Amino acid sequence: MKKKTLWVLVVIWGIACLCGSRGCREQERIALLALKPAFELPSWEGVKCNPTTGRVTQLMLSASRAHRFNFKTWYLNASLLLPFEELKNLDLSFNNIGGWIAPKEPNLLSSRLSKLEVLDLSFNSLDNSILSNLGTIPSLQCMFLQHNNLSIKNLSHLENLHLDGVHLKPVGTIVQALGALSSLRILSLRYNTIEGTITTQGYLGPLTSLRLLSSSTSDLSGDLPYQSLCNLAKLEELDLSFNGITGRLPTCWRNMTSIRILNLEDNEFTDSVTSSPLSSLTSLEFLSISGAHFDVPSSLGPLSNHSRLKVLLLDDTKLTIDTKVASSPPRLQLKVFGMSNSQSKGFILTSLGFLNHQYDLRIMDLSSNDLPGPFPAWLLENNTKLEKLLMANNLFTTLEVPSMTLFNLSMMDISNNNMRGELTPKFCANVPNLVHLNLSANGLERSIPYELGSIKSLFFLDLSGNNFSGGLPIHLLDSVVILNVAYNNLQGEFVFSDDTMNLNLSYLRIGHNKFTGNLSFLSSHVNLWVLDISNNFFIGKIPRLIANLSSLTALDLSKNQLDGAVPQELCNLGGLKYLDLSDNNLYGPLPSFFVAQEVSHIHLNRNKLNGTIVHALSNSSYLVTLDLSENEFSGSIPHWLGNLSQLSILLLRGNSFDGTFPKQLCSLKTLSIIDISQNNLFGPLPSCLGPINISRDYANKVTSAPYNVITNGGWSPWNYVRPFRTESYQIRRGWQEEAPLASHTVGFTAKKRLDSYKGYALLEMVGLDFSCNQFSGEIPPGIAILQDMLVLNLSNNKLTGHIPTSLLSLTKIESIDLSYNNLIGSIPEELTQLNFLEVFNVSYNNLSGAIPNKNQFGAFDESSYYGNHLLCGVPLSKNCLTTIDLNCSATKSCTKAKEDGFIDQETFYISFGVSYTMVLLVIPVVLFINPQWRQGWFHYVELVITICRGSIFTCYYFVQDSFLKLSNGRTI
Repeated sequence: MKKKTLWVLVVIWGIACLCGSRGCREQERIALLALKPAFELPSWEGVKCNPTTGRVTQLMLSASRAHRFNFKTWYLNASLLLPFEELKNLDLSFNNIGGWIAPKEPNLLSSRLSKLEVLDLSFNSLDNSILSNLGTIPSLQCMFLQHNNLSIKNLSHLENLHLDGVHLKPVGTIVQALGALSSLRILSLRYNTIEGTITTQGYLGPLTSLRLLSSSTSDLSGDLPYQSLCNLAKLEELDLSFNGITGRLPTCWRNMTSIRILNLEDNEFTDSVTSSPLSSLTSLEFLSISGAHFDVPSSLGPLSNHSRLKVLLLDDTKLTIDTKVASSPPRLQLKVFGMSNSQSKGFILTSLGFLNHQYDLRIMDLSSNDLPGPFPAWLLENNTKLEKLLMANNLFTTLEVPSMTLFNLSMMDISNNNMRGELTPKFCANVPNLVHLNLSANGLERSIPYELGSIKSLFFLDLSGNNFSGGLPIHLLDSVVILNVAYNNLQGEFVFSDDTMNLNLSYLRIGHNKFTGNLSFLSSHVNLWVLDISNNFFIGKIPRLIANLSSLTALDLSKNQLDGAVPQELCNLGGLKYLDLSDNNLYGPLPSFFVAQEVSHIHLNRNKLNGTIVHALSNSSYLVTLDLSENEFSGSIPHWLGNLSQLSILLLRGNSFDGTFPKQLCSLKTLSIIDISQNNLFGPLPSCLGPINISRDYANKVTSAPYNVITNGGWSPWNYVRPFRTESYQIRRGWQEEAPLASHTVGFTAKKRLDSYKGYALLEMVGLDFSCNQFSGEIPPGIAILQDMLVLNLSNNKLTGHIPTSLLSLTKIESIDLSYNNLIGSIPEELTQLNFLEVFNVSYNNLSGAIPNKNQFGAFDESSYYGNHLLCGVPLSKNCLTTIDLNCSATKSCTKAKEDGFIDQETFYISFGVSYTMVLLVIPVVLFINPQWRQGWFHYVELVITICRGSIFTCYYFVQDSFLKLSNGRTI
């Protein structure tokens, strides 16, 4: 009984102290209930009370993710906040508040909220009226005003002020107001548009208490003034990164002895580490001059006495090789060193002499420097505390093995080098705690060592793009979550037993190997969300159990030997974005609604699929790529394709579609590639295509499979310094690596060949291929509205009329093919202005006149004009001066040519008709009189009928040879 009583008391006391409305005073409880609908609060988790007094001390009313960026501005009744007299922390961010209705009594709000210390009003639409109510709160220390429309006044007691994204204009007035905030310790002006420099008039001089100043990404430009910031004697952190500041650092910075963290990344300085004040700032703990155009001596001699410096970032800087040998070892001992993508590529690593004396490094990034020679294992041996090593994109020749066990090493990326040799068991044994290993794009050979699977901490493993052979160690999958062994020579049957099942495996790429087997192994990996087994030798049907892989976002089964129908169960994969089943032996019709609505890319090309596609994809409103080419689909092109507003690439080449071009496709303003060639379409060409509307996310939609794996290496330089900043402000520099699915590739015919386009090439490709159909009528001038078009192919149709001069507006066009049509008239002289035209083909038409021979047209050979008997001029051998244009019947010269002809047309037609009639009468009479000729004639007709059933060309040559034999008096 005592225990029950005790529990009841504990529960009652806990309820009284809950961070909810019921644990607070009655007036505050009523106020909370009034606030809940205004802010659409899903729960009371953001409300905290003092466990002793029961009064509300924290109100976190930031909009939930579901309601953020609701662009409807509204006004808050400030009287709702009056009951919270013990409030210390108030968060109203992301609510799009345009202002508030202040209490009628002046200063009532500031007097009631007299204990408020932290106020977050960021990401609203507030103006200055709110500051007149809050500026007199004596306890207010920290204010977040990011992304509003505010100016600064009456806040002299503030200690922390965050004005990120506020767009400070006019700058002079704002900066002058900032100078009056004498109590400021933290001032953040990031992501603003500040014209010039905020220090030109010295308004920040009075901020003698300022410890942190950030004006990162604020469009600052020009040189820093001579005395800029030099009066800020207590300044510890200065961030001017990502601006356009030029010139040299002010010499007075040599006296800024309190500065510990200095970030000058991505500016346009014309300075060097040797002559700048940086050599005198021995109090520095963090220094980043990445991409700031500083000249850096390879020995780092000017920084050798910086014993406190722990983080040094020199990415994208110009390295000056310094051959001078230091007289004594440097006092510099770094924990984080980054020098990737140096402008002085190909230097020898030993040129960085200070590295020989480093023994406390935790993170080192020397990637993208084209460093030659063997992998520098000595760096790892000198720095046994090393945690992350990034040396990708260099020119290492062999993989050297460290001679000792590196227990702290968790991340190693030495991908995309020229390393040969093998991955040895000793290497695996010396890195027992690896979490992330990337050895992709090298030349490593032989088998994948069994010992690699013994690294139980291994989470990310990328061995793709090597020459590994043999099988894949099954136990390697025991703990790995992300595995990529694509583009190797691995082989064997890909099977898994129950004891090797890894339910954590989420990303698997084994494409472009020689694996065999069926897809039954999928039952062991139901949590996969990226699967790529393309270009192997898998057989059998796509199992229906694929429906159990409900987490799949990307599925690539292309270039195997799979058969059977496309399973209806694919529609159960609600998160699927990328589907590639191309280059298999799949057959039968597509199921109705066989994929989820949010799929973006579908590749079913080069199979044996048939039937119509009446409703198969009509609900796929997010579709970007649809490739059904080289199948056996029939029927008309469905009209619902015009409802797919995101569709950018439509490939229907090599099927049996018939009917006319659906006008509904004209509403697709995002189409960049459309290929409906080699079908049975007829009717006029569409005159409504274009213009293309390239959206902001077009590159992301088209160029790559959209659901790549992002693995965050998580290294943060701030872990190795003592930042003064608050946690909400702290910027963490992270390193991320993409482990992409096979690049999104599209096949399209350009410049007379079928090419594969991916990446930037796919992004730039705009083409239209309507060739090998039965289209008729004239080429619509409006087809030239697609001004970014690179390829236009209308060949092998029944087009008539003239070549439109509007093609001149295709200023980027590279290939035009109008061959095998019935076009007439001359080739427009205006087309010679198409400076990028590389392929031009109008062969086998009825064109006439002189061939233009300017600019690009001077490079085209006679094959571009074959079959046009009335064309003349270079490159043809026919001289235009001796050619009579028989198509100019309306001109006087043409009329005179007809009058001067050697035979009268009326006489010719009468004589031809009489002769033809006589022949038809004579042949039956002769065959009736002579039985031998009659028998031979019927035998000949029977042979012609038999042979002509096979091939028209065989028929033609047989008839020709037979008549030659008859003319020579031989029997058939």
